[in-house]
Amino acid sequence: MKNIHKKISYALVIVFLLGLVTFSCEDDDSIARRGKPSLTLMSNSVTVTEGETAVFVLNAEYAVSEKIDIRIDILDDQGNPVVTAEGDPTTGNGLYDRVQFESVEVPYPTWFESGWFEYGYLGGTGYVASFPPFSETMELSIETIQDFIPEQTETVHLRLSATSLMSASIQQDISININDFVGEDLVARLNWAGDYLDSAEDPCDIDVGLDLDLELIFDGGYVQTSYNDCPEELIILSSDTDGTYTIDASFWTANGNTSANGDNIPVSIDFMKAGVFVESVDLSTLFPLNDGGLNDGNGNAITSFFVEKAGSTYTITDSNNTQIAQGRFADYRLSLEEKRLMKNQ
Repeated sequence: MKNIHKKISYALVIVFLLGLVTFSCEDDDSIARRGKPSLTLMSNSVTVTEGETAVFVLNAEYAVSEKIDIRIDILDDQGNPVVTAEGDPTTGNGLYDRVQFESVEVPYPTWFESGWFEYGYLGGTGYVASFPPFSETMELSIETIQDFIPEQTETVHLRLSATSLMSASIQQDISININDFVGEDLVARLNWAGDYLDSAEDPCDIDVGLDLDLELIFDGGYVQTSYNDCPEELIILSSDTDGTYTIDASFWTANGNTSANGDNIPVSIDFMKAGVFVESVDLSTLFPLNDGGLNDGNGNAITSFFVEKAGSTYTITDSNNTQIAQGRFADYRLSLEEKRLMKNQ
């Protein structure tokens, strides 16, 4: 009888231990599973405002011990993948340029950058997002680009897929609905970039190229200056005091640069309220390159604009009358010597 009890006890212990091993295996995510888990989306459409990040959540059917790579393609209006990297396909991971898009920025390596090029050239399209082993929930983030142009809601379509060599399976189209960002502030931007100097210098290099400036004046005083950038930029905030602001756009110095053809500087000033308006004014006829700037003795190298601010409403008046065209300065403006000192600070 004792032997029978012993045999039964041993059997129960073995069954119990086997049960523990089985239970442990079922709950141990560190043990690799065979096959390719399917990836499913929580939602295949996301709506954001320009400048926000669209996030897509994916769940894996089960965890695997290898990293999960997902291919991302931007689609054209016909549903075809567009080129995301331009270069010579014979160079492999060699020279190529990443394509910039107006509405979105995919913050993942292109097919070339990710190293997948060695498995085949796929027309220079696609990005690859990688997630660590044993990932069961993944977030795919696509950045949207904020601009100033008023537009209707724009939809960008993308495709998620995987090749036969990748460790998961998915074939889904997703979409990002992008609403306009509507700003409250006014931005003034002065730009003179290009390739037009006889010296072949970069016009935006203020040390050897050209130096143009923006200044913001309110209630008889300078409240903002932009002297060292290209483009130069000023911002009137909606929280700033209401009233009339003056924006001076000026050509400070040519740094000795000239134009054999007597060309004007191709400079323009843009007034922008995000999602509301973009107004551009061509100033090139006001700034003949060979006449030099204010610091070169050309007192006409300045023009002014007036902004009437009421809350977040801005009324802009460009000044092409004779007084401004002649470059006459009101008493509150800095003298040339004062401005030289300010620019050298």
